[in-house]
Amino acid sequence: MSSSDSIDAPADPPSHPEPTASSDTDPALDIDPAIAEAVDGVANRFGVLGLEQMIAYADDALSDARAALDRLAEVVE
Repeated sequence: MSSSDSIDAPADPPSHPEPTASSDTDPALDIDPAIAEAVDGVANRFGVLGLEQMIAYADDALSDARAALDRLAEVVE
């Protein structure tokens, strides 16, 4: 895989990235530019099927991250 195929976060992310979408009523719409670029890149390169795979993978990763956060909270308590 070449570096142009990677969807990793930038090596030097900005300290306070500007959101690509903003909503005064829904802070969940404040999206980091690196995330928007990753999603747009998958959509442009792989289409709907690629986005579906990305969402499924992200859902698994989110479950793992939440479980890890719960384990850390137990250790801190």
